[in-house]
Amino acid sequence: MRMTSTDSRRLTLLLTALLSGLASAGASAQQDEAPTLSYPRVEPCSARYPLVASPQPDLSAEEARTGVRQGFGTTRDWGVEKNVELLDADATGLGKPGLRVHYPEGTSSPGDTEKGGAGFYADPAGLAGAERACLTYQVRFEPGFDFVKGGKLPGLYGGDAPSGGDEVDGESGFSMRFMWREAGQGELYEYVASQDEEFGASVGRGLWSFPTGEWVTIEQELVLNTPGEADGLARVWIDGAPVLEQGEIVYRTTDEVTIDGLMFSTFFGGNGKAWRTPVDQHADFAAFRFYAPSP
Repeated sequence: MRMTSTDSRRLTLLLTALLSGLASAGASAQQDEAPTLSYPRVEPCSARYPLVASPQPDLSAEEARTGVRQGFGTTRDWGVEKNVELLDADATGLGKPGLRVHYPEGTSSPGDTEKGGAGFYADPAGLAGAERACLTYQVRFEPGFDFVKGGKLPGLYGGDAPSGGDEVDGESGFSMRFMWREAGQGELYEYVASQDEEFGASVGRGLWSFPTGEWVTIEQELVLNTPGEADGLARVWIDGAPVLEQGEIVYRTTDEVTIDGLMFSTFFGGNGKAWRTPVDQHADFAAFRFYAPSP
């Protein structure tokens, strides 16, 4: 049987995760303070939880901002009007519509330069009060995409979705986005109460890498901690291959914080000239799905 490029990437991801998990386990045995990292030993969350929402842009809208707002049920956005265009099913090649996000030359994070990229929040009713949930979506970087030093990608959030150096105190909420880094290395980028870093924690960097010119499926599962306990979990699968499981996470100190939905957030940066894209670039996003256990 001939192995496809996707099959080959899945095998590579699986082997990388296995070796990294073994290395992390060995390191944890020597350093009690090291984060608990391994790889998921359960099925992808999309196979274990029922589907509760599958939003997509409304192609009947006359412009992108309306299409995003109507399709994702959101009123909170930035950069969408200027930097997003709607893609039909033929443009994505997936049989479903998507979004193309532009990163204009010389831009990085919204607080650093003229805004590049875009952001919005989507809170599907099926996640209301969720303490565990699953998000899947697909991303495609344009062929030859220059990753520079890194940039943000969407993930799940709760509460006030802290970011940009916000304090995380266990009551304000959390955000669990992804990042691309140099040469397309992937990672979880998290704002949680158990982190020590001021500007978010980089977790699992290099356990997978993003190619250019082809779709990659990201799958993220969050299990919130019991208030007062450090028993939260995060799991990641890439193209169906298990790549990262992190334990001992404190997302919250009160059960009023739950998983609210999608923090769509994508831009270059970091701050400063070294993070800025040197040319106009874009990435495509499609096939957003939310899964959660029945109440």
